Amino acid sequence: MRKFYIPGLCVSIFIFINPGKSAAQSDSLRTNELDEITVNAFESKTDPLTTTATVGLISSRSLERFATNTWTNAVNTVPGVKMEERSPGSYRFSVRGSLIRSPFGVRNVKFYWNGIPFTDASGNTPLNSLDYGAVQNMEIIKGPGSSIYGAGTGGVVLLQSQPDNDFTNRAEQSVSIGKYGFQSRNSTIQLGDISVQYGHSEQDGYRNHSSMVRDAIRFTSSSRLGDRSTLSILGMYSDLKYETPGGINLAQYQSNPKLARQSTPTVPGSEAQQAAIYTKLALIGGNYTWQLSDNWTQSNALYLTFTDFANPFISNYEKRDENGIGGRNIWQNRSQIGNVKTNWTTGFEWQYGKSAQRNYDNIGGRPDKQQTVEDIRTTSLSVFSQLEAVLFTDLTLSAGASYNTFKYKYERFFVLPYSKEARKFDGIFVPRFAANKVIAKNWALVASYSGGYSPPTLQEVRPSAGGFRRDLEAEKGMNTEFGIRKTGKVITGEISVYHFGLRETIVRRTNEAGAEFFINAGKTRQNGLEWTVAYDILSNPKLPVMLKLWNTGTATKYTFENFQQADVDLSGKRIPGIPKFSQTSGLDALFKYGFAAFVTYQHGSSFYLNDANTVENTPYNQWIARVSWKKSWGQHFYSELSASAEKVNAGIYSLGYDLNAFGNRYYNSAPKDNLWAGVKIGWEWQKNSK
Repeated sequence: MRKFYIPGLCVSIFIFINPGKSAAQSDSLRTNELDEITVNAFESKTDPLTTTATVGLISSRSLERFATNTWTNAVNTVPGVKMEERSPGSYRFSVRGSLIRSPFGVRNVKFYWNGIPFTDASGNTPLNSLDYGAVQNMEIIKGPGSSIYGAGTGGVVLLQSQPDNDFTNRAEQSVSIGKYGFQSRNSTIQLGDISVQYGHSEQDGYRNHSSMVRDAIRFTSSSRLGDRSTLSILGMYSDLKYETPGGINLAQYQSNPKLARQSTPTVPGSEAQQAAIYTKLALIGGNYTWQLSDNWTQSNALYLTFTDFANPFISNYEKRDENGIGGRNIWQNRSQIGNVKTNWTTGFEWQYGKSAQRNYDNIGGRPDKQQTVEDIRTTSLSVFSQLEAVLFTDLTLSAGASYNTFKYKYERFFVLPYSKEARKFDGIFVPRFAANKVIAKNWALVASYSGGYSPPTLQEVRPSAGGFRRDLEAEKGMNTEFGIRKTGKVITGEISVYHFGLRETIVRRTNEAGAEFFINAGKTRQNGLEWTVAYDILSNPKLPVMLKLWNTGTATKYTFENFQQADVDLSGKRIPGIPKFSQTSGLDALFKYGFAAFVTYQHGSSFYLNDANTVENTPYNQWIARVSWKKSWGQHFYSELSASAEKVNAGIYSLGYDLNAFGNRYYNSAPKDNLWAGVKIGWEWQKNSK
């Protein structure tokens, strides 16, 4: 295996080679060589140095640096990417500031799981329904991906669930415990390329009324059908329940940060209303790839989803029954014309969803008098094409475009009178142009110009209080980006600068009861600088320890360019929720005999919590440490012990602020210290050679 270093996140992750067994069985440090990784962004399937996309990579080995309870800490080491967990189970995921329109959940970032669309037709992604063990790899494409991944301005995340070694049979069990009532159990059975995984996790939570319980099972398989075709199957079922404590104001935070939202003389609080989320999600999907010839490949993905959702909230009790269907078809031709290699990708993606929504009065967590009866049908279609060419072996040019349409059909059956409305977002062409020039074999210059197009999601056109907001417009924007990368035996790194001009930016508002609604905020300017650098202090595998020092960071200036709110001109104000500066530094140490230690330090600057820039949070400094010991006991049995700790220094610490919150209830407090410990055992047998 040759030595290969990865720009982006993975240059900072210290990975050692699998010495003939699975990584979980490695009990001695043989070498620090990195596995060669293929970047799949924009269907290019190239190496990290020559890709035309700006990508953050999180591998299964990257995740080993943090406790096995959430992806949050690992994701937050990627420059420009932010994952939040306001309370256990309540995820938010942001790429380059897309968080501004996500009060909860994941919006404006497109997710695919094993090549199958995981973001539904209406733009929502049920990321919190996945158990931690269901995903082994993430590839985060920063900036608009509309030219090939459908509508979106935030970014694209490619999730992968796959065995560490397709030629291994194993049974594995892990158990973890932690503070605040955290416990999890994960069971995996793998027979070659078939894997079944069950995960259970629960927490009491740091705050009052913030417990969470999730049970999830995942099935994956990948089978060759003859010499030229492969069929991959993905199935999952998840049953999730988590309490939503809600935001509190500054005085309440200073009095007792563990408080849930308090009752007022006119509006009850979260505990009184038993505010919570109940979600049962089933998904079945398949991806069939057929090698038509030496040059042509076709792939077809198809999925079905069923969701049973209930949300007792402060002002109502919402129930949703949702069904979704969709698919993705791709034709790809790889050819060589003289000295020019070409890769042409074309296809379409179609999605349809039906949501039957019912609102009731909420009486202490029980549905009572009916408020609304509404149905919404969503249809989205994206047709795309992209041509990539490699000239002179070191210059890669890429040009692509997509045509996107989006349509809502809304029916209100109650309150009478009956009404029927539709909102269609006219088709729009979205381009992407990019170039990558390799210099002196281990340097690369990268430039791109790409468009984004993002219609409002279902929860934006039909907010929690009901009704249909057909006045919302789709976001549109253009992103210009330049970067430089370096790979090498000692120092690796990447620096990117970008400017994203967004029109009709969608932002959130809340009323007195906490019910949300959304408006368009005119134009915004989003400028950013991102970097990552890693230095191998000791890399000789013959030494008793190998050390890597790394740093990643982001600096931003996001402002409203043209935004009038009532009689107040907010032009020039900073967009709330976006830190001006953040950085993460780490030291990774791998010892002989399976011992490893990781220390991570993260700093985040303050940012504004409202559009008027009158309220600001406090900066934070976070320390994370993890130690582990892996051991093989003979040819079949292996084990791993681990312990993790987290410490935060901050005046106010929240893992997700409520922006522009009514009544100044901005704060969702999080613990400033935490501890976890875990054990994993496994049995591997009948290992076959390739």
